[in-house]
Amino acid sequence: MIFAWGIVLAAQAAGADTPIVVPIPSDSVPPIEHIAPEQVVVPRDTPVHLMVLNEVSTKDHAAGHKFRLRVDRPIVVDGREVVPVGATAWGEVTDASRSGNVGKSGELAAVLTHIEFGGTHIPLEGQTTADGKSGKGETLLGVLAMGPLGLFAKGNNAKIKAGEKMVAFVAQDTLLSDAS
Repeated sequence: MIFAWGIVLAAQAAGADTPIVVPIPSDSVPPIEHIAPEQVVVPRDTPVHLMVLNEVSTKDHAAGHKFRLRVDRPIVVDGREVVPVGATAWGEVTDASRSGNVGKSGELAAVLTHIEFGGTHIPLEGQTTADGKSGKGETLLGVLAMGPLGLFAKGNNAKIKAGEKMVAFVAQDTLLSDAS
């Protein structure tokens, strides 16, 4: 089971000054009156601006490949920056069809999964797709110039380019500690 930040409770036993951290399931954020001042809830559907760090293409990557993104604008809740620019986010390729003969272009689909920040995973909802350019025009010219051998002209691979920007949304209310 995935856990969000625990609720920090003051230890009552033996006069201890050390707080006790009690983990809570990520799908149950405590009522607002139980959230400590140094904690904040990042609400569901908060927009998150991301940037791809390294190119992902159908030439080099298959379904299941995980790729890094970075938070491109700070996440602000109630006027307070809670996740800075540069925090690491992750995506995963869900479908990668390579380019093929007769000018067939590649197709790529990916989901944006989560942000890793201060030991917490902030779940995301979002997806992106990319299509390679069709090589049908080149195939036609190849057939005219080389006969049937022109049918072996390939389309282009699909790519999500490094530096490409996209937007995802926080998938569920997530409790963060200010010390993140």
